[in-house]
Amino acid sequence: MNRGRIGALARRIVAQFRRDRRTLALILIVPIVIISLVGYLIDIKPSDTPVGVVNDDSALVSVADLIIRAIDEESDLKLTELSRDEAERQLKNGKISAALVFPSDFTRNLVTGNDPRVTLLLEGSDAQVMAHVRDTLTTAIQQTLAGLPAVEGRLIQVEPEFLYGGEDYTTMDYLGPAFVVLMPWFFVFLLTSVSFVRERVQGTVERLLASPLSRFEIVLGYMVGFGVFSLVQSLEMLLFTVYVLDVNCEGSIFLAILTVIVAVMTAVNLGILLSTFARNEFQAIQFVPLVVFPQALLGGLFWSLDSLPWFLRWASYLMPVTYANSAVRDVMIRGATLLDWSVASNLLILVGFAAAFVFLASLTLKREVA
Repeated sequence: MNRGRIGALARRIVAQFRRDRRTLALILIVPIVIISLVGYLIDIKPSDTPVGVVNDDSALVSVADLIIRAIDEESDLKLTELSRDEAERQLKNGKISAALVFPSDFTRNLVTGNDPRVTLLLEGSDAQVMAHVRDTLTTAIQQTLAGLPAVEGRLIQVEPEFLYGGEDYTTMDYLGPAFVVLMPWFFVFLLTSVSFVRERVQGTVERLLASPLSRFEIVLGYMVGFGVFSLVQSLEMLLFTVYVLDVNCEGSIFLAILTVIVAVMTAVNLGILLSTFARNEFQAIQFVPLVVFPQALLGGLFWSLDSLPWFLRWASYLMPVTYANSAVRDVMIRGATLLDWSVASNLLILVGFAAAFVFLASLTLKREVA
């Protein structure tokens, strides 16, 4: 073993990395940015969550009014007084996330020693928002009763009613749609990026450019080719999640499959686009933390978009995974159909992303070989 030869090889590798600014940035800057973002998001909670209040309490001195005032003053929930019918309508339209309903005999039952019941109507498709609303309302009710000696120690039963989801939904039922989108998206992006760079390094792309094929046709051909494997992976992932892991799918499984396929096609096209800026497979892999991690953190997979500050929320609107996750969650949890604008609009936006990435990839391919 010759230490001089080993040291010479090590110095060459260090010098090579030192000249590669992109690699240095990946090693020194990107991890700090990502862990800072995770540290910021880990304790973030939804804010200004819209909640309806249906107050049918008929007492002249209403305890329900005191509870509502406490919620309004001491929490970050955004309250709106509604009728029961209007509250249910706004829940379905997504204008409010929950509605607290006080019955007409609420104060009377509380004062006479009975344990009154209030109903909490929950939209139920977002587990984080739902948990935040329930915890906030429960705390406000307990604090209000603690300040009223006449009713101190009384128990108020909050009975949840779910528009979507429910008590029988597990954590996996809520996270399933997120993983159905993210996992195929990640692997397809990685496969496409590395494979397309290999095609360029081996000279295949240059030979195709010398053929009658236009640059746009070349990109479309690769998109269709990679898309076949993307389709198979998406289908396998979704069917395994629903039928083996037993994750609930309230809507059409075929619509969920279509949505995931459209989503991963944006990953294929984005992988082709970004790989035109890489000179080798290693540089292509460097795009993974820059592209996949931010979309996993800001795409509504684990944190509700409503809980993000405005600048991160706007960043999430520039990410295809945001729209894919929203559409798949609507199908699998809310049972939405293609006629629902929430699904149709997200699919159209994903198609727009895919088309834009194809167009830009054909332009960057042209600049590279010029």
